[in-house]
Amino acid sequence: MTSSLTRFTAWLTLLVADARVRAREEADHGEVVEKVIIVAAAAAIAIAAMAAIALAVDIKVGSIEL
Repeated sequence: MTSSLTRFTAWLTLLVADARVRAREEADHGEVVEKVIIVAAAAAIAIAAMAAIALAVDIKVGSIEL
């Protein structure tokens, strides 16, 4: 009886440890995806700002009379 209880306890401990490792791996994966999305959003904002500045410069240059 004690032997089977010891085996069950060892099996349960390994199962919980494996679940913890998987949870950590998935959490790390989620953080990477979140960072990629944030960087992509920042890049999109920077591109839009550059386009607006380029348009403003083109309008100013077009209005200069030589």
